[in-house]
Amino acid sequence: MEPLVTHLTLETLIQRAADVAGSQRKLAELLGLNPSNLVEMKQGKRACGWRVRGKMRAILGEDPAHAFMAAMAEDLEQSENQDEKKAADGFKAMLAAFPDGWRKRRDSNPR
Repeated sequence: MEPLVTHLTLETLIQRAADVAGSQRKLAELLGLNPSNLVEMKQGKRACGWRVRGKMRAILGEDPAHAFMAAMAEDLEQSENQDEKKAADGFKAMLAAFPDGWRKRRDSNPR
């Protein structure tokens, strides 16, 4: 399975999010998915869109803005369309400029 932008495989992302949720069945419920669909995603038999991956990243504690941008970058990166590949590069550059947790650090330093 291909690594995601965060260098996790989809299988690992699902497993870690399931651990946080309490079980894979509970994770599927949180995501609004049929548990069998989540199993197929984990096995690579079903596509897992950016919205679902973004939700799993948020469950793991990532900043939601970072989580969803990373997931969109992953989808665009896999495209055959060169404009979409360029957009993926732009998302990755923004993610590098604002790494996960930047809001937490900024908000924790009151002015």
